[in-house]
Amino acid sequence: MADPLRNLLDKHWFELEQDVASAPNRLRTSPLPTPTDNGRLNVAVDHEGRRHLLVPLSVSQHVRTRGDGSALRLRERPLEDDESYVRYADLCCTRTDLHDVFTGLCGDVLQAVEAAPERPLKALYSVLDRWRALFQKSSAELSAEQLAGLFGELLVLRRLLQSWPTATDWWLGPSGNRHDIVVGTHAIEVKSSLAQEERRFRVHGAAQLEAPQSGNLHLVWFKLARSQDQGLRLLDLIDQTRRIADDESGFFAKLALIGYRPVDADLYRDVRFTVLEERWYEIADSFPRIRPDSVPESIRDVHYTIDLDAVATQPLGKLQIDDRLAEILRES
Repeated sequence: MADPLRNLLDKHWFELEQDVASAPNRLRTSPLPTPTDNGRLNVAVDHEGRRHLLVPLSVSQHVRTRGDGSALRLRERPLEDDESYVRYADLCCTRTDLHDVFTGLCGDVLQAVEAAPERPLKALYSVLDRWRALFQKSSAELSAEQLAGLFGELLVLRRLLQSWPTATDWWLGPSGNRHDIVVGTHAIEVKSSLAQEERRFRVHGAAQLEAPQSGNLHLVWFKLARSQDQGLRLLDLIDQTRRIADDESGFFAKLALIGYRPVDADLYRDVRFTVLEERWYEIADSFPRIRPDSVPESIRDVHYTIDLDAVATQPLGKLQIDDRLAEILRES
């Protein structure tokens, strides 16, 4: 979502939040400069400080009430004063700790409505269907190893986004791609370890350390330590990455594929990692690994461990890393 839309929404909501609504069934509203054939969109804040987006309805339209256990609620709401009576599709975020995520959703709604002002309700539905899963809890909590893996991938993604805000498109690991990040013929595989006495990582499949055709592959390995009061919070890293990514909804959708959704934040509020060591390798012929052409067709599900202390290949220096990343960005 574009920053101007986020800033516009936050400005309106901030001003409304300076005074709460006078009763539980009342809203404080503010019109947005987003016209439709049915009137202007509004934002609102209710008695409990919850944020709302109001999309005007035509005479013949009715809202499909949605309350499926997520942190979103959609219902029809009429607003009436001495001069007008207008019915709205009222989208509310029931959790105030998800304001930032809700702002991203609403920004996407505004973009969709601007593109089709004659069908604002349809625009709302299309965006809501894309975002709804992000406001529902995940079925299981991520393990320590999964959290460390996510943390490492986000460190690399954040670095790429700082130079290329659309780099979320390159993050393919969540969808099951053999490499975590792919930019044309360039690929990056990220491995994170919580083991403190060794430099090892698991390889999943004979092709995971194979470069794309006519391209190259870099391996990034992190040694991480988890603590209660030191290091970078996972939630802060997610928020930093979200803020610099152009495609906010796409970023959250990929997090959901891993098993993290914004409504899960309380589960991970105290998760922090310190980067004890970071190594980058260029995977060339000299780097030890199992090659696909060396595995008989009768063997499936190849998994193995590489000990970096026993690898003769030297990790790249800082200037070499910067050069490699600059090359990737130039050819993106």
